[in-house]
Amino acid sequence: MMRILLTFLLFMAMLPVLLGQTAGEGIYSFMQLTNSAKTAALGGVQIALPDPDPELLLQNPALLSPEMNNTLSVNYAKYLAGIGFGYGAYARDLGKFGMAAIGIQFVDYGQFVAADETGVITGSFSASDYALSLTWATTFANNFTVGASIKPIYSHLESYRSFGLAADIGIVRHSTNHQTTIALCYKQLGRQLTTYYEGASHEKLAGSLQFGYTHQLLYAPLRISLTAYDLTKWSPSVTATDPNGIDLTAGNKSLIPMLMRHLSMGAELFPENKVTLRIGYNYRRHSDLTTTDQTGLAGFTTGLGINLPALRFNYALSGYSLGSMVHNLSLTANLSRIL
Repeated sequence: MMRILLTFLLFMAMLPVLLGQTAGEGIYSFMQLTNSAKTAALGGVQIALPDPDPELLLQNPALLSPEMNNTLSVNYAKYLAGIGFGYGAYARDLGKFGMAAIGIQFVDYGQFVAADETGVITGSFSASDYALSLTWATTFANNFTVGASIKPIYSHLESYRSFGLAADIGIVRHSTNHQTTIALCYKQLGRQLTTYYEGASHEKLAGSLQFGYTHQLLYAPLRISLTAYDLTKWSPSVTATDPNGIDLTAGNKSLIPMLMRHLSMGAELFPENKVTLRIGYNYRRHSDLTTTDQTGLAGFTTGLGINLPALRFNYALSGYSLGSMVHNLSLTANLSRIL
């Protein structure tokens, strides 16, 4: 078993070298949206939350555990500019064959006005993206869990369509007293199978290597979470293109801000077992969306969880800019308890 674990860790370590792909440089960017109210309230990226909610499987497939057996999660978020996205997943214990889950992720971009090259309105069109997720995980000695997800992707933009295939692989380690969880995950490994139009080049997805840590204090009702993400892209500068097509590079020579751009952090307070309060912060979102004259709440997140024996309700409020807040709702039902 130890040989299998070492082989897995070596494969994870070599993925960035084998793929040569960094976050923000791939297709199907909707795969990076946070389809979990719990995760959204904790900064937007958390891969080591040891809770029995299938909504967390898009963060890390290795979080699939026997406690999720016969559990259903649904999530929906009202995004900016009228865009809506969501996720639903169901998990089942397969006994000696491990755990399995199936889910569907979607984004609805709404209706758009169609016009010809002269500006004459000809009607309307829609756009949407979908990804099916098939997840498997198994737990072995020393509280290790490994998991993987396969994700067929379908993208529809007006009359243009594209198919793709992605995969996530991860590993989770729980401490003996279950106070601490550490995780390693590589997300969005894959590429475009068919392009939107004939003659276009096939593109890869924006992969992301992530490391997560969660710790619940022994004598206080507090749990802290930290995830380092996009660990294959360490650049001290940000490049953008102006309206004239000229590439502009903003340098950032300070080490601390560069490190902070790869961190998502959060904390959960448990005043009672049935209620959870959450706060989070994402420095990259804050620095990228803050303007010179308005700081707003960009990068700051908060949320609330209500935990009942058969139902879990989670809500998150994420700041993107002044007056632009994203609401995220999740509901998890233990069908065995309900039925």
